[in-house]
Amino acid sequence: MCGLTGVILQTKRRRKAELEEIGRIFTELLLLNQARGKDAAGLAMIRRDGTYSLCKRPGPAAKLVIEEKYAEIMGRLDNGTTCILGHTRWKTRGTEANSLNNQPIRAGAVIGTHNGTILNADRLFKRYRLRRAAETDSEFIFRLADKKESIEDFEVCIRDVRGGMSSVFTRSSAPDTVLVIKGNKPLTLWYHRDFRAVFYSSEEWPLTRVIGMSRSIVRLDVDLFTMSVFNTADLMDFRQTDLYFSSNGRSTMSWL
Repeated sequence: MCGLTGVILQTKRRRKAELEEIGRIFTELLLLNQARGKDAAGLAMIRRDGTYSLCKRPGPAAKLVIEEKYAEIMGRLDNGTTCILGHTRWKTRGTEANSLNNQPIRAGAVIGTHNGTILNADRLFKRYRLRRAAETDSEFIFRLADKKESIEDFEVCIRDVRGGMSSVFTRSSAPDTVLVIKGNKPLTLWYHRDFRAVFYSSEEWPLTRVIGMSRSIVRLDVDLFTMSVFNTADLMDFRQTDLYFSSNGRSTMSWL
């Protein structure tokens, strides 16, 4: 069990006070998602020009957010930012002492976060001849996404996955596009009309506690076993497609 949380920012000119409030919300969501994992925590901030800032450490989110590096990255939040990806880790495979096993994970041009366990990751790394830098199974998703030239090719290969998966990732070469997989692990997305931003969390209760329900909030209808493609030009105009993969570890596929 791990915690996914973050924000996707629609293109908009924002005042300093609004940016600071978005940063505060992200930090609070990251801290509440600590309940889903205290072994490590991290964040990645991606910008429209393809540059990014990445910070991840062993230990709980409460330890990360008081670090100087965390404050430095959050201080870079501006109108050029497209998304912030956050992760709290409950380790399954790979020691948290090796930060390559912690998340967000960068694999080539792809930066992402994953909650779940890919049971056949070792075999899939070999099958697709993917480079591997860490022990964690999560790396497979992002190495595959980095290798595939189209979203359609990626979707076809994901059919081979056995296990559990929800994930959020983007490319530094295409930072205006953010992909969200809601597989068989929880993930809730809210669109905030005033901020023109999508806030997400593995569970809904952190969103309710930090943001609260109001007329500004739109709960996005994202189904299980789907992949949604968000473009920062208009986050409400996202594309959602069904996604194959097996959740039970058997060789047969399920269309759930």
